[in-house]
Amino acid sequence: MGGSFRIGRIFGIDVKVHWTFFLLLAFFAYLGYGDGGGLGGALVTSLVIVALFVCVLLHEFGHSLVAQRLGIEVPDITLLPIGGLARLKNLPDKPIDEVKIAIAGPLVNVVLAPVFLGLAALLGANLLAAPDLFGGLTSFGQVLAYLGYINVALAVFNLIPAFPMDGGRVLRGLLAARFGPVRATNIASTVGQLFAVGFFFVGLLGGGIVLALIAVFIFFGASGEAQMVRQRETARGLSVADVMGTERRTETVTPYHTFGQVLDAVIHGYQTDFPVVDEGGRIVGMLTRAEIFTAAHSPDRYSSVRELMRTDFPTITPDADLFSDGNRLLQESGLRAIPVVKDGQLAGMFTVEDVGQANLLRDLRSAGKRR
Repeated sequence: MGGSFRIGRIFGIDVKVHWTFFLLLAFFAYLGYGDGGGLGGALVTSLVIVALFVCVLLHEFGHSLVAQRLGIEVPDITLLPIGGLARLKNLPDKPIDEVKIAIAGPLVNVVLAPVFLGLAALLGANLLAAPDLFGGLTSFGQVLAYLGYINVALAVFNLIPAFPMDGGRVLRGLLAARFGPVRATNIASTVGQLFAVGFFFVGLLGGGIVLALIAVFIFFGASGEAQMVRQRETARGLSVADVMGTERRTETVTPYHTFGQVLDAVIHGYQTDFPVVDEGGRIVGMLTRAEIFTAAHSPDRYSSVRELMRTDFPTITPDADLFSDGNRLLQESGLRAIPVVKDGQLAGMFTVEDVGQANLLRDLRSAGKRR
């Protein structure tokens, strides 16, 4: 996720923090400083917020470790002001696996809550009095009680069936066992967006800006994931070779082409992303529209493709799975086109537009079967 930086790696998973998290931390420190809290109040409030996000991180590790056990790769977990996000390389194929992964996060909070509350009780904290983050946490026991109640709230809130929250994913997993992934996702997405609208107005009218932001995340997250599931089901069983444009010849450039020659190829052709090949036909780089546009604004700085091309680019084979391999690589790389390589030679280009051909190809195959 853009704007995030890594702070560590645990169980093979990168732990990242988005820079906006520090704005949240500064905001709560400011609130803790006010009303006579001073520097001590700001420090206590900041430490409690950090401890709260450690609980959020453990929640996300609950999801991630179960996903890893089910054979799903988890590249990273990102902490955001509105919570945490564990990024899975691919969605589980079995509905019951999605239920297992989704329920694991809230279960971590269910375990943490009595631990914090039990320690708070041992330290003499009054568990019947609701702890106040701003000025009310005057002892370590009260801090632990606050964290205990927050973990109860996290478990309950996350189990609300508002897709793509954990409860919504449990709902989708249960529905998918009967209705299939696409219809189940559509139902769960609609339910999630209805909850999002409710959360937004409650947050807006009640002054809960964080709840309103979560509502926006839920609304658009539900829509985006529903689209992704439909795309995955449409592409099921298709390979990169099934959709890549083999009817058109892939234009290539060499490291010794000038920028003027590349610009002429863009103006008079259909490509804006070019594989760079050497004399032996081996691909040695990629020239994307981003590099071309950069050079267009300062053409005097770049005399040849060698100075402009990027060497850190992925490749894919023709028999790779369209969605889990091809579409994933496009999204992760941020490129609009990826070279397709077979037996060490360039076989063509796989583009964002090719992914969109899956619908058409599926319709044509279905029409052929009906005949």
